[in-house]
Amino acid sequence: MREIINIANSEFSEQTIESVRLVQKEIEKIISEDIKDFTYQAFGEVDPKFWTSPASSSGKYHPPEDNGEGGLVRHVIKGVAVVEQYLRREMATQRELDIAYSAFLLHDTCKDGVAWMTGKTNYTHGIIAANWLEKFDLADAAAKREIISAVRYHMGQWSYAVTPFEDRPYTKEEMMANLNEVIRALHPSRIEKAVQDADYWSSRQSMSFFPGVSVNIQKDNEE
Repeated sequence: MREIINIANSEFSEQTIESVRLVQKEIEKIISEDIKDFTYQAFGEVDPKFWTSPASSSGKYHPPEDNGEGGLVRHVIKGVAVVEQYLRREMATQRELDIAYSAFLLHDTCKDGVAWMTGKTNYTHGIIAANWLEKFDLADAAAKREIISAVRYHMGQWSYAVTPFEDRPYTKEEMMANLNEVIRALHPSRIEKAVQDADYWSSRQSMSFFPGVSVNIQKDNEE
């Protein structure tokens, strides 16, 4: 198994090192070597705060296990499991599965920008990540385009080209850019749809789970 980063980094806690191992394990599920290598390239340059950040900067939009240190990684691991089941139901090819795995693993790599500075979600992080991923090598242009598009439009109807909610007037061009971004996101390919749905369902507060971990359901004592 290849290393994404030096997991012996003294600045990382044991929990963060475990987050790195979890992501590496998911990357190794990718059968296509070219897509696997592309995914490793990107994670080799991801901002270190990716590994330690919660999935939601406000704590409002994810279940409890996705908050706190490493919460974003836990969200990613959960979403990959949803992507797999979604596309197996759709009888996707292994190549399609590999493209979708890569896209979901990478979809939040720039959630706070390429360099994570604010500790808050950048609402245009889909576009930021898509542009950032262009620099990594993948000879199959169609596969690279599909991965990058799935990353760009992973927020579906909440996709933005221009950061919303700023206390200022928006130009006509900015409003049209946001409208065009949403319209495109609402017409996804099969892989894009799998990534969108996996991101949505794995982040619902009522969907509290972690792949491979059994849940002990407490029942009322029988008399």
